[in-house]
Parts: sequence; C-alpha cells; structure tokens
Amino acid sequence: MKNRRLSMLNKSFTKSWMVFPAILAMFVMPSTSLAQTNFIVEHAPAVDVPAKPKPKKKRARYARSDFAVRHFVQLDRPLRFGEHFWDEDYVRNNGLRGRAQIVVDLEAEQLYVYRAGVEIARTKITRGWEQYETPTGVFPILEKDADHYSSTYDNAPMPYNLRLTWPGIAIHGAEVDDISATHGCIGVPLEFARKLFSTVQVGYKVLITRNWQPGIYG
Repeated sequence: MKNRRLSMLNKSFTKSWMVFPAILAMFVMPSTSLAQTNFIVEHAPAVDVPAKPKPKKKRARYARSDFAVRHFVQLDRPLRFGEHFWDEDYVRNNGLRGRAQIVVDLEAEQLYVYRAGVEIARTKITRGWEQYETPTGVFPILEKDADHYSSTYDNAPMPYNLRLTWPGIAIHGAEVDDISATHGCIGVPLEFARKLFSTVQVGYKVLITRNWQPGIYG
C-alpha cells in the first residue's frame, strides 16, 4: 500500500492579469487543555494577515474562502509524526455551533479541524507522492465506512474511511511516520481517525491545499 517517498515536488505558482486584494482578519483566543498529548498552549498574538491576490473568476460551489480561521491553537512545539491533539472545550464553553471543517496542508503534512472558525484538532499525516500525489481542491465527504478495505490495493484495511472522490481518494486511519506514503489518500493516526469519523457527516467539506495560513502556522 505504501511507497517510500523519493523527492519533494517543486512549488508552482500561477499569475493572473486581473487580481483584487482581500484582507483576512484573524483574532486569536486561547485554547483550553489538550487531549492525547501534553502540549503547553499559550495565548497567540492577534494577527492581521493579508491574503494573496486571487484571480478574478467565477466562484465555485466550494471555495477556499469558505474556510475562515477565527481562533487557533498555539503549541509549545511542533507536532511530531504520529502525534495529535483534539480539544473542543473553548467551543463548548462559548456556545459555538457549526459543522466541522477539515483542512489538509500537504506542504506541512498536517490536518486541521475547525468548528465555527475555531481550531479544535490537529495531527500529522501521511500522503501520496510523485505519481500518487494527493490532489488539491475542496471536496465534500461522499461516503463513510468505519470498516473499509481497499478494492484496489490487495484488500488493504482503511479504517474509519472518509471518501472524498469516487476513484478512491479518502482520509482514513493509517500508520503515520516520516518515511511512509500512500497511493493518494490522507492517512491519520487511528485514534484521531476514529474521532474524526464520529465528528463529520457526508457532505461536510474538506480543503486540501499547500501552505495553509502561513501567517498563523508558518
């Protein structure tokens, strides 16, 4: 199922002759105690990070702009492969509601979960490389299967599978380290996968991108 990664892909950028500026204001509040790992959470300074100019085009049904970050968690150190946290105390204590939103940053190899614009979870991931590069874009969750096995790759187990494309790209439980790779799926630690599976529903949106919010997480 897994291939050893060979090389990093070069970043590519596109330009357009018609651009408009956009400003994204982010107000940072503290998070409460963290689950699974003993990180120190500090108050993050308020930031105003201007978004990169975007080409003027027809708005898609799902867009990156649908994923607003209002509060984030500041850890005392970066996550290591296999680590994660999940904490919804701030959301509950402030009576916030809304669907969970998932953001996958292929460059940082991390997955973030937000509710009402508040970060509630984060984990390191394993992903596809080279000919199996994980696609970018905004994808609705098409199907959930807690006990899924691959029909393409030797009946490989893919527990707590969240299908993003019918050809087979999904988020699922996997061994997460710094040498493994997938055939395009996004692998997350099993405990995290179980929690994520119970939190989202079919139709919830997932953004797969690169360099997510560098003014916050960069």
